[in-house]
Amino acid sequence: MKKYKNVVLFLLIVLVFSLTIRINTLPVLVDGRSMEPTLYDHDFFLSNRNSIKSLKRFDIVVAYSHQLNENTVKRVIGMPFDKMEYRDNKLYINGQYIKEPFLQDSMTNDFTITLKKNQYFLMGDNRLHSTDSRELGPFSLQDISSRDGVIVFPLSHFKNIQ
Repeated sequence: MKKYKNVVLFLLIVLVFSLTIRINTLPVLVDGRSMEPTLYDHDFFLSNRNSIKSLKRFDIVVAYSHQLNENTVKRVIGMPFDKMEYRDNKLYINGQYIKEPFLQDSMTNDFTITLKKNQYFLMGDNRLHSTDSRELGPFSLQDISSRDGVIVFPLSHFKNIQ
């Protein structure tokens, strides 16, 4: 009888642990090249569901696109009430130049947008191959389901993403 108690206790611990992980993390499989070189096609990562209350500029987020009818992985570029401008491939927020150190040789066409309350402008790191807020428009906080995470597969890409 004691043997069964140990098995039941072990299974209960595994169940609680699994549920805790499932509730707090969002498993994400990257589909496409829009976040290269930060994330690559078919990278699998676990993203933190509990951290969206503290969004910051340049966080990597998972957001639901109503136009695409799917989740998408992008980087937060614009925050509520920002006046964003891309001019000569450079980002200006409220008139101040903001360096984007994660970009390599990425081209961003000129545009200007002023975000409203609860609006976030999301873009991919690989601007030439990214369908993002430039086409989809701003995302609301309710559309954003998780932030940052850990790449767990392939093992050669294992790293913390922030």
